[in-house]
Amino acid sequence: MPFFTNDGNHLYYEDSGGDGPAILFSHGAFLDHTIWELVVAALSPAFRCLTWDERGHGMSESNGPFSYWDAARDAIALLDAAGVQRAVLVGMSQGGWLSQRAALAAPDRVAGLVLTGTSVRLMADAEQEGYRQISQGWLAAGPIGEIAAAVLGIQFAPSDYAGSRFIERWQSKPPSAWADVWETILSRDDILDRFPDITCPALVVHATTDAAFTLAAAQEMSDLLPGSRGLVAVEGGTHCMALTHPETFIEQVRGFA
Repeated sequence: MPFFTNDGNHLYYEDSGGDGPAILFSHGAFLDHTIWELVVAALSPAFRCLTWDERGHGMSESNGPFSYWDAARDAIALLDAAGVQRAVLVGMSQGGWLSQRAALAAPDRVAGLVLTGTSVRLMADAEQEGYRQISQGWLAAGPIGEIAAAVLGIQFAPSDYAGSRFIERWQSKPPSAWADVWETILSRDDILDRFPDITCPALVVHATTDAAFTLAAAQEMSDLLPGSRGLVAVEGGTHCMALTHPETFIEQVRGFA
């Protein structure tokens, strides 16, 4: 199993190999590299697909507080470890936040962006407070009961996708092991003013029924990107459409990359 090290953290990744154009897939918070399994299976014959567990997720370490700029540097370090000079970055939710920052920090390494189930604006105060309350319950009692159901619902509602495997993975660690992840979400910095500096080609793929971010927010994000190829709205899709609506998502990534 391949690992790379950045900033003192051992981070897990998988590489489909091959000579095709490289695509680096970054997952959302509380998920892991396996959300891309159906996408990679479809695309890997033609593309070199890289997936990874971000800090504090899956088999990757988090040895202290970190920002999404740190996570962006992790993504670039992964490209270095794999010997990839440039890649299209596909990011879901927090994977989108770190991919946006990678495009700002290392534009020569980013051939394009596909952003799904993500945003650019910071959360409104009421939304921020709601997530903070969930985080406090998670860290105090663990990801159980209504807390686990709420986070799972954000990822997969309104589909009937059974995400129990993720609950099992959350519960396999002490609640405190997720403290850095929660703090990174709640302390995300504002890059709205810098967003027009992301000049690489970009595509936004967003579900009409995303439980985390509105379609209007996705449209604004697309409009702010100078290289945007537009917004693709997926009817009835979910926040994590790579698992619940893979055919549509695969089609869009294949056509872009």
